[in-house]
Amino acid sequence: MTTTTPERAQCFLAPRVNIIEREDTVNLEAELPGVSKEGINLEVKDGELILTGKRTVKPAEGRVHMQERPVADYRRVFSLSRAIDRGRIEAAMKDGVLTVTLHKVDEVKPRRITVN
Repeated sequence: MTTTTPERAQCFLAPRVNIIEREDTVNLEAELPGVSKEGINLEVKDGELILTGKRTVKPAEGRVHMQERPVADYRRVFSLSRAIDRGRIEAAMKDGVLTVTLHKVDEVKPRRITVN
């Protein structure tokens, strides 16, 4: 854990994900409660997909008796296979779930060969 400011330690939660492979794509679905579309950052660097999500947390008014939800942002790093076309990555956010569509390169997609 590193400290960015004296007031708040910077730590991250790993979002829960589903990864589903289809014929032409691999879909990654990540749960990011409390994160707006503008708070998401996706980056491809050195063969990895880096996902970060900044949560907006309102300070509690009054005396806190219990706090089970940590004040932390999300971060998760995924290694990308060479089968993924890094230029064709798409993302959409709906109802607190980020869906990242990773298209496969044409060389690894199944194809039917006709016999003459």
